[in-house]
Amino acid sequence: MFDSLLSQILPVAFIGFIGWGFGKSGRFTREDAQSINKYVFYIALPVLMFRLLAQTPWDQFSATLNGAYLLSEAMVYGAGFVLARYAFRRGLVESVLLGMAAGFVNHVFFVLPVALEAHGSAALAPIMSIVTVDSIAIYAVTVLVLDALTAQWASPSAVALRTARNPHVAGILLGLAYNFTDLPMPDGLDRFTEFVSASAAPAALFSLGLILGLRDHSTGWAPAVCITGLKTLVHPVTFFALLPLVAPLQPRDVQLALLVAAGPCGALPFVLALHYRTSEDNIAQAILLSSVVSLAGLALLL
Repeated sequence: MFDSLLSQILPVAFIGFIGWGFGKSGRFTREDAQSINKYVFYIALPVLMFRLLAQTPWDQFSATLNGAYLLSEAMVYGAGFVLARYAFRRGLVESVLLGMAAGFVNHVFFVLPVALEAHGSAALAPIMSIVTVDSIAIYAVTVLVLDALTAQWASPSAVALRTARNPHVAGILLGLAYNFTDLPMPDGLDRFTEFVSASAAPAALFSLGLILGLRDHSTGWAPAVCITGLKTLVHPVTFFALLPLVAPLQPRDVQLALLVAAGPCGALPFVLALHYRTSEDNIAQAILLSSVVSLAGLALLL
């Protein structure tokens, strides 16, 4: 466990802690963090998703794995919402996003690099199948619910179009489309996507750490502690408990899905909180706390 922590997890996580330290030091501003985040959101992330999906064998995607994971995520999402709304008396919009934080993991920037380091290319297809279904389904449903709650209602087709325009989702859809052509990737495109993709995870984790370091976290930590518990403990346990109900899966696929489920809260709920102008303090604290707590769980699973 200790070897996994030192050699496979901390090297990935450390850039986020460096960002947090620089945020606390005052050497970077919030505007600096937002500029880095824009680069990741509009350029590096879409290119990374395109490259991963364009090169991942589609026939290795498991519907059973995706179904079990998505069901476990939906259950944890619902539990997070109920807890935020009725135990901590948070607003409806914030409660939805706290529920999302409980289920939606930082799979691309945190778990995937760790899994690739530990398992090599065999980790790519199972995790990317989860990322694809998870990102499109959870993101689209959450946006639809938030639009309804904030009186920004749009038709399902409009929500689908908005979801497709999200750079993250657009990269996924373009990568899948290219994958279906069965065409080899030209050398120039291969080199470009490899070069840009390599910057995505470190830039995103540094930016996230910077944003978290710039916050004062003056509110109480009880909601964040509960959401962290749901994300890093209840989610993997729920997924594991569902396995007897589905068709048998490959042991490595199960382990990789557990790694994803045990990962820290993703940053997307925080981004949506800013967009929908609701309190983001508890979400930011949950991201920070889960990023630390998940280190032990991931090392144990590895």
